[in-house]
Amino acid sequence: MKTIFYISIIVLTSLFVGCNNAHNKGGHSHDTIGGHEAHGDHEHEEGTLSYTLFSDDYELFVEFPALVVGQTTAFAAHFTQLSTYKPVSEGNLTVSIIQGNKGIRHSVDAPSTPGIFRPALQPKEAGTYKMLFELQSPSGNVNFEIPEIQVFANAEEAAHAIVEPASGDEISYLKEQAWKTAFATQEVSIQPFYSVIHTSARVKGHPQSSVAINAQTEGQANLFAIPGQPVRKGELLAVIASSGIENSLNTRLSESRIAFEKSKEDYNRTRPLVENQVVSQKDFLQIESLFKQDSLRYYQLANQISQNGLKLTSPIEGFVSSIHVSNGQFVDKSSVIMHISNISELLIEAYVNQSDFQKVSGIFDANFSFADKQETITLKEINGKVTSTTAFVTENTTRIPVTFSVQNNGELMPGMFIEAFLKTGWKEQALVVPLSSIIEEQGQYFVFVQTGGESFEKRQVELANNDGVLTEIISGLSIGERIVTKGAFQIKLAAMSGDLPIHGHTH
Repeated sequence: MKTIFYISIIVLTSLFVGCNNAHNKGGHSHDTIGGHEAHGDHEHEEGTLSYTLFSDDYELFVEFPALVVGQTTAFAAHFTQLSTYKPVSEGNLTVSIIQGNKGIRHSVDAPSTPGIFRPALQPKEAGTYKMLFELQSPSGNVNFEIPEIQVFANAEEAAHAIVEPASGDEISYLKEQAWKTAFATQEVSIQPFYSVIHTSARVKGHPQSSVAINAQTEGQANLFAIPGQPVRKGELLAVIASSGIENSLNTRLSESRIAFEKSKEDYNRTRPLVENQVVSQKDFLQIESLFKQDSLRYYQLANQISQNGLKLTSPIEGFVSSIHVSNGQFVDKSSVIMHISNISELLIEAYVNQSDFQKVSGIFDANFSFADKQETITLKEINGKVTSTTAFVTENTTRIPVTFSVQNNGELMPGMFIEAFLKTGWKEQALVVPLSSIIEEQGQYFVFVQTGGESFEKRQVELANNDGVLTEIISGLSIGERIVTKGAFQIKLAAMSGDLPIHGHTH
């Protein structure tokens, strides 16, 4: 398991406050002031050590006074699940110090408050120890190790041994604050990146998801739908009131019925003859096929024709995307009355400048964003695929169309314009971070680097290409540093407020 850690030491004028109070089930004690319980988790503590350690799934931020022989040291161990950045609310924590084949340990079987475990140790001998934190919880088990921790013979020895770090421009943002908001951090790493064409795109209806409703007969169109109306399959859309002797619906229905009855009679007559080989199998199959066609045609027409005329119904579920005639207008049998569209499947057509035509064939993925929204959707999230990357222009266009077929996620509408980030080619060894980690101020870009469990540093960075989700960093960050990817704006507000929380925990 990969584990990295930050270490910070805070030393003030007085070093140690003994903590010999009896601990409850979670190892937590309370003070009462003026009839109200004082949480005490972030009151200032003198002579406090702090460590921040990471595994793949958890973060441990622990604070405790320097260990002194004969004195009880209480720990405030903050456990965070990195996948959700929420506190570990259940579990058993054991803290140990080990020297050779001997040591001491203490366990608590629940956090005192969600995310904060409070075990305690009372060392018996001075020396250098290995410290272990072992968490067992329903969300998973994890072990953290601090390779070297010093147990001092007395408080005076500890005071001379610990050096106060230089003060910096760190921003304090407490775990209890982060746990209550949308917050996340991520280790900066090298990963493959790619060239991106940033352009505009338009959502279109898929050709296979739109059908034209034809009149099928001459007559007067009586409409029962309006543009934009949702319709179910089989729902009545219009009735064509037939006119003229040749186009009489009753005549058509009668002709269809006569043909059906004749083919039915031929079928019933020849079926027993084929068994006696009086009629060949080939001739019988032709008679049977004609009977099925006439039957389908007759019953379909019978269901469509009413006393008022020919009923036109929707063959699919969708909405009325367009109506091409007026109510009461006379139409012929080839007239298109309306179009029905289903927007569950759509096309996104992006437009590439001719100067980038050589990159078009290499486009393999895309992200899309909306002008009035901060979020970006990936092609994978809408089950999309690239359907056209052939570089061409027509007489009426000056830019190259690149088409994606997608499934509507409820946020797309035919005709709307969106931003497109078209991915093409690959670029190895790029330092890449989420765009959500970037804060812009007067044309300059910054991130917040985590320097400790509850401390952060504002860092200016230089950006390169981005795909709407990730951006390449040219300078300002190093591999292995951890940055805030969600909640950067909250830390910015904390830095601007001037009323920052006091760093440290009462034990």
